[in-house]
Order: sequence, then structure tokens, then C-alpha cells
Amino acid sequence: MGMGDKMKVSASKTLVIKVNLFFLAFFLVAYLGLLFQPSTIYEQGASSLVQCTLRDCHLKKIEDGEINKAFGKQRMVKEEIPSFFDKSLTNTSDIALINLGEDELLNWQDLGKTTPIEFERVSENLEWKDLFPEWIDEEEENEGPSCPEIPMPDFSMYGEFDVVVVRLPCPRTGPGQSRDVYRLQLHLIAGNLAARRGKRNRAGAVRLVFHGACRPMMEIFRCDDMVGREGDWWMYEVKVGRLEEKVAMPVGSCKLALPLWTEGTVDEEFDASKLAGKSSGRREAYATVIHSSEAYVCGAITLAQSIRKSGSTKDLVLLHDKSIPKAKLRALAAAGWQLREIKRIRNPRAKRHTYNEYNYSKFRLWQLTDYHKVVFVDADIIVLRSLDLLFSFPSCRPPATTA
Repeated sequence: MGMGDKMKVSASKTLVIKVNLFFLAFFLVAYLGLLFQPSTIYEQGASSLVQCTLRDCHLKKIEDGEINKAFGKQRMVKEEIPSFFDKSLTNTSDIALINLGEDELLNWQDLGKTTPIEFERVSENLEWKDLFPEWIDEEEENEGPSCPEIPMPDFSMYGEFDVVVVRLPCPRTGPGQSRDVYRLQLHLIAGNLAARRGKRNRAGAVRLVFHGACRPMMEIFRCDDMVGREGDWWMYEVKVGRLEEKVAMPVGSCKLALPLWTEGTVDEEFDASKLAGKSSGRREAYATVIHSSEAYVCGAITLAQSIRKSGSTKDLVLLHDKSIPKAKLRALAAAGWQLREIKRIRNPRAKRHTYNEYNYSKFRLWQLTDYHKVVFVDADIIVLRSLDLLFSFPSCRPPATTA
């Protein structure tokens, strides 16, 4: 290769290096320009982007000014607030807000003094099956049962409220839609807050309002206590005594396994004298069910006699179907049972001609709505001492029905 060729190669390499340095400098300047660009310019540009999801697609519209944006938001939220608040609240009312966002708090202040309730959300790892386990160490043979806890707020931090407002999530339809632990937590917070910090009206009731597409849990808030509904808004007035019993119930079968004693006191005897006169003036009864066979008639007669010998004066109610002969029914009545004929209910999962084929007949006990409380006792049990203290414990009550 001659000297001329070498000079040409050297010149071309120099040109390539200069071009590369130029592009490198250009991209470096552009990068620094983007890096130090004011964030407001970026936000204004990003706000006009089209945001699409698989469920819906909408445009973020830039308003002419922040005043129009705030006015539009305020108008939207105010239209969602139900009209029955205007009749029941004043601008001095104390309102507790549970599970409501910051944007929603602003417009609630027009109806009164608002207080957001702070609480720790239940763990996403806690499932419904953890509250209702298949096996429980109820006799404390090992270390005693270990039951999960649902976090509650510190209610002592708050004053009294005229109304408790709760936003409830509505689970998707399908199996297990009602088994939402977070939804259960919101119901328990609302019930406990209303029972402890709710202002009573003349009838001794507290007021709660729920927002959600799904009806609030009827296990806690009965249909009979609902006094108003408007769209997705549900308004309840619940007597404090009834609400206190509801929220005092154990949450799940894990805690329900030890209803008469606390953990570590399985061998201690309950002092029934503390409950003397607590249930006076209320209709209460022991009940049992006999169906499909007369095999348990003698057991039911013995049960009635053992209850009376324990000193109890509660009503004795026996539900029976048409399979029990009249002579046996007369013997049951002579033993003290009040007889009520029922139509038995077949268990759809039971095999034909098995002992549990019609054990769903016990659901007829929920139709004893003329009693405040009912204690069910199987017909093959003998009572050795008074069980009347059970009537003073919290219980689930069915709503009135003619079904």
C-alpha cells in the first residue's frame, strides 16, 4: 500500500470519529434537556393521553381551569349523596365516615362535622376458611385454639356521632361472593362504632348509612331495621341493645367453639348469679325436633323432665312431623312439651333412607319468631343442671316471617 492510500484511510477514520462524536454530543444534550425539564410540562402533556383498559376506555379531559374542575367534582359527589340526609341531618351533625376517600370527605362537610375513622385493613392472606376451620382444639388438649383476629379501630379516640356512614365493596357474583373478609370487617367496625359511639334517639336506636350495590349483611343489620333506601344507599335505625348483642357474637366457628369460657379457663365454673333477672319479661324457650321416626320420643320425655328438675320454668317447644303417632304425642304433651307440627325438610345431599336424610328439618326452629330466644337441645340429651344462663348470651335472631 502506498503513501497516498494510507493518507486516504487515515482521513476516512478521522471523519468517522468526528461523526460519532457529533451524534454522541447531540444525544447527550437532548438527554440533559429532558432530565432537567420542569415536571409541570410533562404532567400537562401526560394528562391528555388516552387511557384504555380491558373494561372501559375514557379520555382525560383538560378543563379550562382548576375552578371548573373542582366545581365539576363537587357537583358529581353531591348528586350521589341521598336526599334523606337533608331531613335527618343539620350542619352541626357529627358524621363518622368509614372507607371513604379524601375527595368524598370534602362535600360531606356541608352536611355536618365529619370524622374519618382510621383502621388497619384486614390482611389479604386471611381467608374465610380461616374463620371457619374444619378442626378446632375446643377442649384445649394441646395449646388451646388459635383464632385469627380482625383488626378494629381504637374506639376510645372518637366522640359521639349522629350517623355512621360506610362505603361497602360489592363482591363479584359467583360462588363465595358473600365470603369477603374485608367486607365483614367493615360491617363489624360500623356495628361496634354505632353501638359504642352512636347517639341514641328516643327509641334507643342508632343510625347507620351504607353505600354499595349489594345489600348490607342481614346477619347484623336486619331488613326490619332498614328505614330508607335510595339507589345504592341503605339507611338503618338499629336499637342499641340488639346491636350490642350482634357485635358481641364470636366471629367465625373458631371463636364460637368456646362460647361459655375464655381461653385458659376451660375448667372454671360460670357464676350464673350474675345473670339473675337479666332476661325477665321476655319469651324464651327450650326446643327440640323429632321427625321421620318415633325412636326419640322416650328421649324427648326424659329431656323435658330433666329440664324441669333443673329448676327451669322456660317454655318447652317440640317440633314434630306427621310420622309421630297420636298416642306418643299425648305422652309428649303430658311431659310438658308444647307440640307444633312441621313439614320436614329433606337434605339434598343425603342418601335415601339414611339417618340424616331429613336433618334439614331443624331449620324450622328459625320460624319460632314468637320467642325472643330459643335454645335448641337434642332429644337424646339429659340436663343435669340449669342451662338458663344460655338465654343471657348473645344470639342470632331471624327476622319475622310467615314462610
